[in-house]
Amino acid sequence: MSNEIEVSVKTESGVRVSINEWDDGGAWLHLIMRNGSAYAALTKDEAQQLLAGLQAILAKEVTA
Repeated sequence: MSNEIEVSVKTESGVRVSINEWDDGGAWLHLIMRNGSAYAALTKDEAQQLLAGLQAILAKEVTA
């Protein structure tokens, strides 16, 4: 039985974004789209920087 964490999201434009545990506390980011795929192996520090950026974007107030 594996305790590996994996999360996948399919975007409105049809891109599948998945993230898995990788190496020693890092993360494996994988994007799959119609004509190809791309991945990035992130260290724990890089993954934390990405998370902080996403949280900052999501916390931003939207004004219309």
